[in-house]
Amino acid sequence: MAGPAAEFNYLEFFKEEIRNENATIKIGAVNNLHLIASALGPQRTVSELLPYMTQVVQEEPLCNDDEFLHSMAKQFAVLSEYINGHDELLIAPLEHLADQEETVIREQAIQSLIKVIEKRPQLAPDHLVPTLHRLATKTDFFTARVSACALLPLAYRHVNADQKQGLRKAFVTLCGGETPMVRRAAAHKMRDFIQVCEKQDLLTDLISVYTQLSQEDTQDTIRVACVHATLVIARMLNPEENRQHTVERIKDAVEDRSWRVRLTVAKNFDQLCEAFGPELTAQKLMTPFIQLMKDNEQEVRKEAVKIIEPCLKLPNHFTPEQLQQHILPQFQALGMDSAQSVKAALAQVLGPIAKALGRDVTQRQLLTLISDLMKDDFHDVRLNIVSHAGLVCEVLGAEGLVHSLLHTVQNLIMDNHWRIRQSVVEQVPRLSRLFGMELFQTKLEAIFLSSLRDSVHSVRQSATKHLSEIATAFGPQWTVEHLLPKLVEQYSESVGYANRVTTLHVLPQVSSVMTAEQLNQYIVPLLVKATKDSVPNVRFCACRTIMWMMENHNLGAQPFSASVKPALLELEHDSDIDVQYYAQRALLLCA
Repeated sequence: MAGPAAEFNYLEFFKEEIRNENATIKIGAVNNLHLIASALGPQRTVSELLPYMTQVVQEEPLCNDDEFLHSMAKQFAVLSEYINGHDELLIAPLEHLADQEETVIREQAIQSLIKVIEKRPQLAPDHLVPTLHRLATKTDFFTARVSACALLPLAYRHVNADQKQGLRKAFVTLCGGETPMVRRAAAHKMRDFIQVCEKQDLLTDLISVYTQLSQEDTQDTIRVACVHATLVIARMLNPEENRQHTVERIKDAVEDRSWRVRLTVAKNFDQLCEAFGPELTAQKLMTPFIQLMKDNEQEVRKEAVKIIEPCLKLPNHFTPEQLQQHILPQFQALGMDSAQSVKAALAQVLGPIAKALGRDVTQRQLLTLISDLMKDDFHDVRLNIVSHAGLVCEVLGAEGLVHSLLHTVQNLIMDNHWRIRQSVVEQVPRLSRLFGMELFQTKLEAIFLSSLRDSVHSVRQSATKHLSEIATAFGPQWTVEHLLPKLVEQYSESVGYANRVTTLHVLPQVSSVMTAEQLNQYIVPLLVKATKDSVPNVRFCACRTIMWMMENHNLGAQPFSASVKPALLELEHDSDIDVQYYAQRALLLCA
């Protein structure tokens, strides 16, 4: 018996929907095209739906509806799952859409073509290559040739040698075209295209067009693309071939009149060094790099300085000798640069550079600069140099630092900018391990403990978190006899309640090095006192700290029965509902 659903014509319904004047209904129908295809089945989708879709994107009025065409370009790739392997039928309509004037339609059509070919690579020789050649040779408008550029790397991977030669010729033609937009599109795809080519084909057919585009006079975006292409080419060629074909292009780029080209070299200089190798870098690239560090544009100088750190991580690049000979002489001028961002970048790399150079050179050539940057007017500069204070200290050693930088570090923990204070606090554990107990107590302890009373929560939180590292470094005896009394002293009702809350947060951090007996003797009485505090926030923090202690330490039942449990029982009837809640949870743990 045939029901109403069996008589419903899904294709006619789709046709009506896409011709609706309401754009939302029309686009919604296109986006649900897979449901229509699923209902029709593979055979009717191939014989009826696809021909209709191919026709409708080329006919009035829908061929002028950009939103409709964009949605259709996306849905053609989706239909690949519903046509039982007949993916070749999708290429013709997508070719038409790849020739549209609107950029987003072309780009979506290219993405769909890529999905179809990656799913069925065997379609490339007989279907994609002819499509690509048609697009590449269309002269009525440039858009088809722009799309051809985007398809070249994909097609090249999946075709035979003869077709590859034809594709290389097509690429060379597109690179030399008269239309600026086509040359730009070809240049932007040059890196991807060269990656799939053989070295011999690169040297025979493509190196000349690479050279030609790198000297393009009208569009700096093309020259920027050539810098990216150089990264690929340099890895494919040996040092002698690089001397002949690529090194001069980088030198030209460093001297380019467009700051964007120079900036691209600066941002990718570590990759250029890796591609060219240590020998060629030392011989040919150090002088251009110095030019970038002296560039007129502050953004170029900043990136040139920032890239030093990644370069230091490359094996056999930027040796201590090269740093002393080429890089360090530029630091004096950079340290007095008028641009805040340049000095901030310099401050960021001084720690790793000091590590690479070692103690003697750092003390002789960098120490004054480091001290000056720690006192710089710009807070970003101070912040960046302070973040490497621990590393610089390790390089210099305690003796080399005490009389030169330590006083500056002490001042910075009182800096007006809270991020700098926080950064100093984060360096203190590293410094404490370096200095040892005695020097820490005389030089850093007081200012570190003052951070627990800082007006900014993030600084207090950072000090709390790092206190456990100091306690671990100096051991349980020092923690109990020296540090804990100072922490307990800070718990005073004469100061703001936030300081008392901070003290409660500190207790779990130092408890990790204490025995159960010490905890019962020193920590538990303070927690009991906190449960009777006049501020509800302090009382429920006390309850939470009690819970943490019970979950992480075996304190024994007797101390809790004698002192903690009665205090918690009182808080069960507290006026604050949060205090009641945490008191009840703590009592459950007691039980």
